[in-house]
Amino acid sequence: MNRIRWTVLAALIVLSLSLPAQPVSASVMKNGFAQTGPVVASANVAPAQVTHLSFTIAGRVKEVLVKKGEEVTAGQPLVTLDSSELDAAVHLATANRDVTLAQWTYNLQPRRFQLPEDRVFARARLDQSEAQLKIAQLRQAESILLSPIDATVVSVDIKPGESVDVAQVVVTIATLDNLQVETKDLSERDVPDVKIGQPAIVYVDALDEEFAGKVVAISPVSSTIGGEVVYKITIALDAQPEGLLWGMSAEVTIGK
Repeated sequence: MNRIRWTVLAALIVLSLSLPAQPVSASVMKNGFAQTGPVVASANVAPAQVTHLSFTIAGRVKEVLVKKGEEVTAGQPLVTLDSSELDAAVHLATANRDVTLAQWTYNLQPRRFQLPEDRVFARARLDQSEAQLKIAQLRQAESILLSPIDATVVSVDIKPGESVDVAQVVVTIATLDNLQVETKDLSERDVPDVKIGQPAIVYVDALDEEFAGKVVAISPVSSTIGGEVVYKITIALDAQPEGLLWGMSAEVTIGK
């Protein structure tokens, strides 16, 4: 009887050894995200926002009010164009509006031989003159280039007296107080393993230090490096490290 038991046990052991090994998933849950292993990529430090500013009208530069490295606030004037013709147009439109306003006020007063259409025509002329004044004022405002955000001036590409064309970049500003990290060689094979909100560790070479962050953007458009299809992943740091500068090299580990 014992011999039969040992024979059966030996047969089961041989059978189990002969069966193909079943793959074991390496996936684990971390911070709510399924991980199959860390994704590692090279990266660079960059501002969260870089804005290239230009005029919507052509003209000649009158004043450059900022310089490279200067911090600016939203709504602050940066560059102005010669607006003498635009100023004259505003003055003319204002005078015309004042005349039509006086005519409208006059027609509001009851008087003999007043035709019903007098008020209608006076109101129409006033509305037209007010519209022309608004257009002239908007054109005048276009001669002043304003900063759309709080930022730092990183380049000024124009001087007083020079001519500028429509859409020509004259000033570039960036949020140097809000730096993030952008990958440059993350393979298309690793993109499916990356999710928005996923934790990441950023090692900055120049500072020889690691910083915590999380994935805030995954580019929907690929690029190619040496024949390899890659996608840019953006990492927001939990805190802005002292000494961190635009352009520094880094290594990103996502899902560690």
